[in-house]
Amino acid sequence: MKILFPYMARWHSLNWSRYHSLLIALANRGHEVHVMQPPSMRSSETNFVEIAPVPVQGLHLHDVPVPAWFWNRHFPFDKLVKKAAYSILSVRHARRLARTQGITHVLLYNIPQAPLARLPGVCTVFDYADDYLDMLRHELGRFSNPLLLGLAGKLLDYMFRSARLVTTVSHVLAEQVRYPVRVLANGVSTQKIAAANATLPPQPPHERPVVGFLGSFEYFIDFDLILDVAARMPDVDFVLVGRGRDHARVVEEVAQRGLGNVQLTGGVPHAEVFHHIARMDICLNVFRKIPVSERACPIKLFEYAAMVKPIISTRLAEMPHVDAGFLYYADTSDEMVGQIRAILADRETARARAEAGYRHVMAHYTWEEIARSFEATAAPLTAQPAR
Repeated sequence: MKILFPYMARWHSLNWSRYHSLLIALANRGHEVHVMQPPSMRSSETNFVEIAPVPVQGLHLHDVPVPAWFWNRHFPFDKLVKKAAYSILSVRHARRLARTQGITHVLLYNIPQAPLARLPGVCTVFDYADDYLDMLRHELGRFSNPLLLGLAGKLLDYMFRSARLVTTVSHVLAEQVRYPVRVLANGVSTQKIAAANATLPPQPPHERPVVGFLGSFEYFIDFDLILDVAARMPDVDFVLVGRGRDHARVVEEVAQRGLGNVQLTGGVPHAEVFHHIARMDICLNVFRKIPVSERACPIKLFEYAAMVKPIISTRLAEMPHVDAGFLYYADTSDEMVGQIRAILADRETARARAEAGYRHVMAHYTWEEIARSFEATAAPLTAQPAR
């Protein structure tokens, strides 16, 4: 396959997405990947905080020019406006790349990419990776209304109808779709785990237990719950790894509450996240109970399990499809304090559950296996007939 991926962020950024892992795995399997990306931007969003590039054989980057006067200006609903404009401006470049590079498949993943859904002679794959309508409702805030959400719903339906293949990250999301859909969950890279384990420095025993979180600092993560638990457990250290729009609020809250047992590392390149996980005695998969969270299949869950760590998770609707008896659950501070105490009091049982989680994830949720499944399903498909 020759795959075109119109990304709506900078490829070499702090935000390591599902698509980085999947497309690199496909490139490693001999497929040719062309990534379109917008210009650089001064932004606190992890999507645009750039890091040193790591070249991948078979993966090529193409910058889409966007007028600087527009791209560097701040607008109301800035994120939505720029995503839509960039996707429209991408159409001409996508058509050119499809023609000059012999593109066979285009991989799309969000509503603003509707203008790219029917490139001539190209098979469209639409990856329904989040509850986009609920995310849009949040981004619009008080300006959310049935007219805008109805238009977004029609565009989403158009993308489903235009695709030869629809994939989705979770079973709960799949249940929302009235078209045929293939569930391709998230996972973990066996190569990255092997590399991390080979380069991990010796872990000195720490005097105090370490509970950790890794991921985006966004509205769907329940940091209030984490900080409440940290306040109740001054004998335990909490390490929060990541960055995002909620980061400044969390930093301020930690300072105001005098939580000296909470460390915030800021954003780190994905290659370093496993070193941070290695420090943790217990890992947190904690989300707010809202629709976009209930339908998620978090990458962090598989990365924690691959490092053989006990995991405490919110009771998300998708978890029964992933859990094979290795997760601990907590939705309240009382439950989480209890689970942390139980794990620390019986580390032998916790280790056994973590090892069971490791075996389950490495057998069913690796990016190498997910890429093979994508390849087997997508490669035989051809472009949608013209209508």
